[in-house]
Amino acid sequence: MHRYNYIFSLFLSVIIFSGVVSCEGFLEKFPRSAMADEEAMENIEGIEGTLYGLYSRFIYSHLSTRNLAGCLLTDNMKIAVSNSGRFITYPDNQENTSSFVSWSARYNDINRTNMMMHYLDEVEADEDRINRAKGQAYAFRGYLYFELLNIYARPYMHQEPLVQGQPLGVIIKTEPFFGIDESSFEPRGTIEEGYQLVLDDLELAADYLSLAGAEKFPYRFSELSVNALLARVHLYMGNWQQAINYAEDVIAESPVGLVDKDNYMDAFAAAPGAESIMETAFTQDDRPHVNNSVQGVAWRSPDGVFGYGDVILRHDLIELLEYNHTNKGDVRGDIRRLAEEPGLDLTFEHDKDGQLVVFSNKFGGHRGEYYWDDGPVIRMSEMYLIAAEAYAELDNIDQSQYYLEEFRKHRMDEEHAGVDLDTREDLIDLVLTERRLEFFSEMSHRWFDLRRRGMNIPKGDPDEDPGTEVEFTDYRIVGRIPNAEIEANENAIQNPGY
Repeated sequence: MHRYNYIFSLFLSVIIFSGVVSCEGFLEKFPRSAMADEEAMENIEGIEGTLYGLYSRFIYSHLSTRNLAGCLLTDNMKIAVSNSGRFITYPDNQENTSSFVSWSARYNDINRTNMMMHYLDEVEADEDRINRAKGQAYAFRGYLYFELLNIYARPYMHQEPLVQGQPLGVIIKTEPFFGIDESSFEPRGTIEEGYQLVLDDLELAADYLSLAGAEKFPYRFSELSVNALLARVHLYMGNWQQAINYAEDVIAESPVGLVDKDNYMDAFAAAPGAESIMETAFTQDDRPHVNNSVQGVAWRSPDGVFGYGDVILRHDLIELLEYNHTNKGDVRGDIRRLAEEPGLDLTFEHDKDGQLVVFSNKFGGHRGEYYWDDGPVIRMSEMYLIAAEAYAELDNIDQSQYYLEEFRKHRMDEEHAGVDLDTREDLIDLVLTERRLEFFSEMSHRWFDLRRRGMNIPKGDPDEDPGTEVEFTDYRIVGRIPNAEIEANENAIQNPGY
């Protein structure tokens, strides 16, 4: 069939689920190398095995570029002069670099969630197991669609008309794919429709997980992590009060809080991270592979051997780490400081082939195994900064100051932790700066922060290269839909500019 849809041809690979991780009692019935086809879904063990396979794929593919891409696309990080060729197209925002979340991989996993939901209504099992599986399936689908929207569509709050006045979202599929028919060739939905699906899925996930209880916190979706994700989604949508409600609920209910500044690296070096509400786990049980995103960042072993060390901090980010951004001559005692040695510090300085560079040290093999560092997906610090930003947007200056100060008390000395800014604009600027300092080399937060707020992307590096801003209206802000999808599905419209 010449009109064979690209997404759904890939969906056929769902028949064979590879890369299964251990699930007690499951691998005795089904081989590790191949998940069975639909028969695997006919009992709860098969569905749970499929779910664990999703976590495996999530861990490996999710972090392969996710942590570093958004830093390189913005003003946080760059490539060292001496490099191995990794990520070299990202600092220049070349075409396709903004498509760092795979369209096809995400739709393959979306179809897995749809299949699980379909069969979970038919299998017989303990109610808690059913609810837990449903909750995690809905959480996965909501998260995957949220990612696709953030890469392949304009931000919710800044929906410029793209084609014939239509704000193009992504293709929405909520039923499992079993074969080809005309319904397979669907158009892209609107951004509004996509975000509504995300909210619906995450709310259902939280409901089901509230009934079943948490499992392997923080390495599996839980009611708490889904509510934290809902706080993030509402922030991106500009639903300020809803973002506050979810963030405050998470702060009140979470078993983890903000780490003290004296133990800051425990947010990354502890197992799990001391602030993690959700975290990916690189272990033999969860994924017997390395964290590929770490390979692009330098680390140093006890004998002084470095990794690739391609990705380094930009000069202006280094300045922010060293000085108070509102008064650059005033050192603020921030624990997020530049260090000369790569111990338990956030960054460290090194001479790399004659270039003095600064490396991120968040994922520096602190647990004794290089390239096996876990990756935080949601940390408690994000909840405080979400609340601070949303309160500022509602002109509630006092509450915005409160959450900023509570956060800063855990990052810098008492003398500088106070916030005396009294305008909405200044408070939001401070929140964005704190997010930049806090989340560099994590989850591409900087890229998404600038996009969601409709801001231009700063480029260049002071004292080295002035660079040219990437304007928010630039077509490269939105990722390219794979050409194979566009060619196969006449209803799928490419993003303008490609």
